[in-house]
Amino acid sequence: MKKFIALLIFLFPFANAIHFGIHCDGVELIEEIGVENFVNACYEKGYDAILINVMPWKYYFESPTLENLGWEFGGDLLKPLIQEAHSKGIKVFADVQTLAWKVREDYDNPGRKPTKEDVANIVLELIEYGVDGISEELFPAEWMKEVYMICNEHNVTYIHKHIPFDVVFFYFDESTAFEAYSNCNIIMTEDYYMNDDLARNEMSAGFCNSLNKELWIKSCPEDWALGSINDMENVLAMRALQYNPNYIFAMIYEKEDFEEFEPHIMEEIIDNFSYAEKEKVLNVIVYIGDEKEDLDAWELFDINYAFIANSAGASGYKVYITNEPMKNADAYFIYTRGRVNDTLHLPSSILSLFNQSNKLVFLEVANDLPNDEEWQEIRKKFGIDESKEFWSIFGMKRIKAKYNGIEYYHLSNEWYLFNNIEPEDVKGNVLSYGEINGTTYAFIIKKDNFIFINGAGLDAQVSFPISNLLNDALQSPFDGVCSVAKTSCFYAYNDSFLEIRFPYDVKEIELMKRDIFGNIKQEKIKYGGKFEYQMKKGDLLILKLIGNVSIHILRPRNHLYINDREIMALRKTIVFGKITIEVETTADYIEIYINDELKYRGEENKWLFDEKAFGMYEIKAVAYCAEDKVRAFICNLA
Repeated sequence: MKKFIALLIFLFPFANAIHFGIHCDGVELIEEIGVENFVNACYEKGYDAILINVMPWKYYFESPTLENLGWEFGGDLLKPLIQEAHSKGIKVFADVQTLAWKVREDYDNPGRKPTKEDVANIVLELIEYGVDGISEELFPAEWMKEVYMICNEHNVTYIHKHIPFDVVFFYFDESTAFEAYSNCNIIMTEDYYMNDDLARNEMSAGFCNSLNKELWIKSCPEDWALGSINDMENVLAMRALQYNPNYIFAMIYEKEDFEEFEPHIMEEIIDNFSYAEKEKVLNVIVYIGDEKEDLDAWELFDINYAFIANSAGASGYKVYITNEPMKNADAYFIYTRGRVNDTLHLPSSILSLFNQSNKLVFLEVANDLPNDEEWQEIRKKFGIDESKEFWSIFGMKRIKAKYNGIEYYHLSNEWYLFNNIEPEDVKGNVLSYGEINGTTYAFIIKKDNFIFINGAGLDAQVSFPISNLLNDALQSPFDGVCSVAKTSCFYAYNDSFLEIRFPYDVKEIELMKRDIFGNIKQEKIKYGGKFEYQMKKGDLLILKLIGNVSIHILRPRNHLYINDREIMALRKTIVFGKITIEVETTADYIEIYINDELKYRGEENKWLFDEKAFGMYEIKAVAYCAEDKVRAFICNLA
């Protein structure tokens, strides 16, 4: 039986529990502890992977390419690390981000800048060493494509560490983030700073959704980052509940932090809570064009994504970022340039979204709002004067606005543009407005299902009105990250009052709050149509929403089952042979569907599935308006 289970884990590695990794940005920690002791400690703590920067300033593996480039050799640390780690079943990923720094920023570490051919040779040298993966950040797009091809050829994982402003760097390469990110296996977040970068980093998930890539999570407890182990634990636990990532990495520099941090604390934090995938899709369409003048629009989109991601998360939407509209999205958010020197004309695929009336369509223009024939028709949809000239006003100060009588910050203090549209220029509804230098401007305009967002480089608090328009959800400005589903989580990067109306049928709430010091508070409360909570900086709040009619699939779920016997806990569900589907519900009768085909309807809460099956199946249990789903690999050849 043990051999059979080992074979299953080999065949289905996705079925394991969450994998934990440690990222050593330099080699000082490993050198201080010693390779053997370091690997042994990682094994005892339950780490499944080690990510090491093999060339922080010197390089720490035999590399004829780097030697020819004149880089300084610090000794071969990588070979003994791989040998020790692999003997314990721990993977080793080699980070080569310094190659990009040398090109992007011209860092003054020794040696010449590498070419694409040099990078390819260095990657091949590392693969010869036996690394399990290659990691980088800020690589030029042409490098990514080359490295991806090499890694795929050698069955090595290629990880791109995404930080919000890399879309700007990709544009320097006359490429787009979409083109670049298609050339990697994994996109990893870089959750460092306790500010709206946490919301902006959700851009990684949007790209993963649309490009069918896997999302990994990383954070750091250093003073320049989140500031403490407890705070890093809160952020990593939040991401685990948001995205159910296969790998979670802690970026550790100091021996003290290495000794203090126990990766499995995340499992303890989220015990009794589970990942709940969002049911609706917000399609963010980024149509910038190919002109060099669009660089500012890419940078502003980076800033804006905090409010897009937060508003979608607060309303129970999953975000897909694409260049072209998706066919079956529930709502659309178009981000584009209007006019800088010349008008940017939108393709017919985007224009067609303005000819339907059953879905919400948001439009944000990064520069001037044009008034040629095409754009006059677009203006009519939003009730904006078709003939008047509107131009963008530049600023660098947070600007307050009002929505439903509540003050919030509409424009950020980094930098922004907005069009000089005044309320008298609008035939539609002005939902939000603000005063600048004695003049009142319209910031959010709505007519029918079309909503115009005035400004680029917006503040994260704009998620408040947008989420309200998406799903009547977030009801107050909130300085934090919101993710609403049947399990909801919130992280506050400033002291902030959370007031939210859930887009679900909710009877009561199971609540767990963990503060920045690691103190935990738990309670169960009744839900009366609105949830209010005062959060402090660094707080993690996790809520399990319990419906008036609830249903939950008890079995099969996150286990290996053989001929209806529960064998062992796994991260996913695997079934060999027949399986009894068992449901917990408050309803009088239930329905059970397999891949949307009704298989059972009745009062019993158990039903035996014993049909021929092979592959991935969705098991769905329904009771009135409540439902629960489980995806399972089923093999039943009887």
